Amino acid sequence: MLYVVKRGVSQRRACALMCVSRSALGYVSRLDERDRRLIGEMRRLAAQYPRYGYRRIRIFLRRAGHRLSIGRTWRL
Repeated sequence: MLYVVKRGVSQRRACALMCVSRSALGYVSRLDERDRRLIGEMRRLAAQYPRYGYRRIRIFLRRAGHRLSIGRTWRL
């Protein structure tokens, strides 16, 4: 998208050419920021207990006060 805009095409025209909504250009996910600390904690636990899977890691995280479902634990 930026490639086209740098070549002198307007954002509106570039979005129309690429079939992308203009509102999607400014989208910034907040999940990355929210999950960064949790992923770091998961990696630390996985390094400490290499044989434990995501289910056991989730138990440790819940004891530490993190609220997360089994599906979210698996995805992260």
